[in-house]
Amino acid sequence: MSKSAARTLLSHVGLAVHRVGRLGARGPALRILYYHSISDLPMRSAVSPPAFEGQMEHLVDKGYRVVPLADAVQRLVRGPALPPNAVSVTLDDGFVDNYEHAFPVLVRLELPATIFLTVDYIGTDRLPTLTRTDFVPRPLDWAQVREMQGRGVDFGSHTLTHPMLSRLGLEEARREISDSRSRLEDRLGNPVPLFCYPRGDFGPAVQRLVQEAGYVAACSTLPGVNGRRADLFALRRTYVSRQDTPGDFARRVAGAYDPLQRGLQLLRRLQRR
Repeated sequence: MSKSAARTLLSHVGLAVHRVGRLGARGPALRILYYHSISDLPMRSAVSPPAFEGQMEHLVDKGYRVVPLADAVQRLVRGPALPPNAVSVTLDDGFVDNYEHAFPVLVRLELPATIFLTVDYIGTDRLPTLTRTDFVPRPLDWAQVREMQGRGVDFGSHTLTHPMLSRLGLEEARREISDSRSRLEDRLGNPVPLFCYPRGDFGPAVQRLVQEAGYVAACSTLPGVNGRRADLFALRRTYVSRQDTPGDFARRVAGAYDPLQRGLQLLRRLQRR
């Protein structure tokens, strides 16, 4: 069996497992997609502009309800209930290509999105958030942020400098979390209720700092969907890969890969012990 055929078979099994797991759930769930760069740049996390456009068109064509993440979180907390097939779109770090390539697609299709900004780098000439050191992409500038803000894009905090928060001292982690929110609110003139953990790195102490800083919710890189009982400070998200074909993306949004991703994460945790 070829690799692609095995992947497809696993996705069918995973989709069946996902649907069975949702049978006892109370009400609709929210799937949060997450991206980084929307470009052809030589980065593992980059999704090409044509692929991103096709993926957003898929959401529209297949009847997914794309809702702003802040609104979806409020629905999880207080109601009214989420619509069926609810999806939120998020992008991490603040790459300038989010403005150049993702923003026109979102405007054309009238889709909301949330971009998590690494605040210290916005308006500079480099965005050093990647593990690679031989390539440093460019970040958004504040004029682009404000333009997007007026056209359906919300912004959340991704800290000041994108550190692994669990490796910092308590006061330094607090500064990264709290000061980034203050700076964003000053720049945007709006409350900033949402946070995103750099590299998905967090623990109970970091979660407490995020809550103390006044955020309403925080996004992780844990796979799956978010229902009424979701941990608001460890919201689950679905990673979109540059290698995803249109079929892969359709299955990913439908939940086919959730069980496999959870299994892989459990295996990695066990291996680290």
